[in-house]
Amino acid sequence: MKKPPLHVFTGLRPVGSLTRSDREEGTILFGYRPDNSPEHAVSVTMPVRADQYDSMGGLLPIFEMNLPEGALRERLRMQFAKTIPEFDDLDLLSIVGSSQIGRLRYAQQEQLDDSVPSQDLAEILTYRGSSDLFAYLLERFASYSGVSGMQPKVLIRELQLPEKMLHRGATHIVKSFNPRDYPELAANEAICTQGATAAGIRTARVRLSDNRQFLIVDRFDRAADGQYLGIEDLCVLMARRAHGRYDGSYENIARRLTEYVSPEKLAEARRQFALMVAYVCAIENGDAHLKNFSILYSQPEGQVTLAPAYDLICTSIYMPRDKLALTLNGTKDYPDHAGLVKFLRGVTGQSEKSAAVVIEQAIAGARAAIAAAANYAERHKDAREFAEKMTAAISRGIARLERR
Repeated sequence: MKKPPLHVFTGLRPVGSLTRSDREEGTILFGYRPDNSPEHAVSVTMPVRADQYDSMGGLLPIFEMNLPEGALRERLRMQFAKTIPEFDDLDLLSIVGSSQIGRLRYAQQEQLDDSVPSQDLAEILTYRGSSDLFAYLLERFASYSGVSGMQPKVLIRELQLPEKMLHRGATHIVKSFNPRDYPELAANEAICTQGATAAGIRTARVRLSDNRQFLIVDRFDRAADGQYLGIEDLCVLMARRAHGRYDGSYENIARRLTEYVSPEKLAEARRQFALMVAYVCAIENGDAHLKNFSILYSQPEGQVTLAPAYDLICTSIYMPRDKLALTLNGTKDYPDHAGLVKFLRGVTGQSEKSAAVVIEQAIAGARAAIAAAANYAERHKDAREFAEKMTAAISRGIARLERR
């Protein structure tokens, strides 16, 4: 029996549908409704048109962008495998489709219910019980969590919200981690995000729970009234599926930003991106892949900007021989000062002196991260080994980038 189409929404407006091809197994088609105008496009890469878009197998990148991965995907697969025969990516999208990162939503009906249960953030931030709180959150919010990434995470809705909020959707991402594989991962991201802010990088707001097991991330894909913004990562802009997140270069990201960011916002976007990459090198973040850079907009035909930085960690703590996620100057080796200057000049079009200023900003942020790690170890004596490893890795990154 053929499965029904999945309706696609921008906000609460139905704009098209996803269907499985009758002719080619595994191919999923997307077609717009006939009553759409350009601002109802699902992606800056997919303008409204009469002809269908053909995935040539699997989901098109914009629809795959938020598919759950890792522990969350496995949880959903096990939960629904018995009720959904031959479970595939379109089935997974139908499960989490009513609650997604960005402005797109999905439903099997032509009317969308995007409400998400409420959760007291203070309960998570101050939790000190012995039971597994994340297991509870996973049980409650897994089917509302259209968010990618291998790290265990769910989308939740804050209990206390201003009345002016016009939606009933998720407001925060809650991340957890496996302490055996990645000790202090939540603290790692909190510290690296703090350093990025000190460097002058726009970042997602993050908060570490008192028990150090959770990181709460404020969603930045929301306008002042709570309406969701469009967000598209570089896998989407490069027409690549999620498994290709490590294929490409930082130079290609810069070129894609030039194509899609609004002209009046492009100079600042280039500068911010250059600073992001410099900071990635300073803190030895080997996981800054294509899905960790994005653009933001209220509608595809409107103003497009570079999204704030997110998922910032020092990976060398866990993988001492780690390298860059993407190539820079043709290699995944971390660059020295001269190599990074060459890259930065190519991205920004500015002078060597200006590039050196960007590097100094990144180094200042990395030093702020080291200071934050030391402060963390002072407050948590059992975290000293973690702080020492982080300090050693980031100090190595700083030394590599300092002018000889």
